[in-house]
Amino acid sequence: MTTLVKNLSGGEKKRLSIGMELITNPPIILLDEPTSGLDSVSAMHLVRFIKTLAQEGRTVISVIHQPASSLFQLFDDVFLLSAGKCIYSGPIDDLVGSLGEAGFHCPRYYNRADF
Repeated sequence: MTTLVKNLSGGEKKRLSIGMELITNPPIILLDEPTSGLDSVSAMHLVRFIKTLAQEGRTVISVIHQPASSLFQLFDDVFLLSAGKCIYSGPIDDLVGSLGEAGFHCPRYYNRADF
């Protein structure tokens, strides 16, 4: 069965777009909000796949807004902007500590991504 692109849902179009780009096996992948419009299960599958690509040696850069805690922990490094300026750049595991040293304390058991 064939489905025209114009008849695809938003999530299907997003997955198709990413798939079409991956066919060329690019060394650098830039993704602008790849999980927007996806349900939580699809978003998790996509981010896990992207992480696999990164582990295989590709450079993956992604903009992501308000990720779930389970998605956020899959990222290796974070470049955090506030008012257009970088306030943190480095490993995700050092984010809360670095922000704490700057006077921004994340409440215990709080999602680092929401913080």
